[in-house]
Amino acid sequence: MNDIKNIFIAWISTSTSLFAAIELKTVLAIISAVVLPIVFFSIGKTVDVMLQIHMKRREEAAREIREKPRKEILTQGPK
Repeated sequence: MNDIKNIFIAWISTSTSLFAAIELKTVLAIISAVVLPIVFFSIGKTVDVMLQIHMKRREEAAREIREKPRKEILTQGPK
């Protein structure tokens, strides 16, 4: 739902360029006014997802490093 809302916000924010493209009456301007927001949204969403994956893996690696000594201590037991 949040992604759909973001797409609508991107399209609403480009409505002025869409109206200007319609006034120019060139097909290229109209196509770029419709397609470019979709392309930019897709690129931004891809970067966002990649960054979330990277941060999750980094957090899991840090957690594994922090917990490793605890596991070794628990498995050795008292001397």
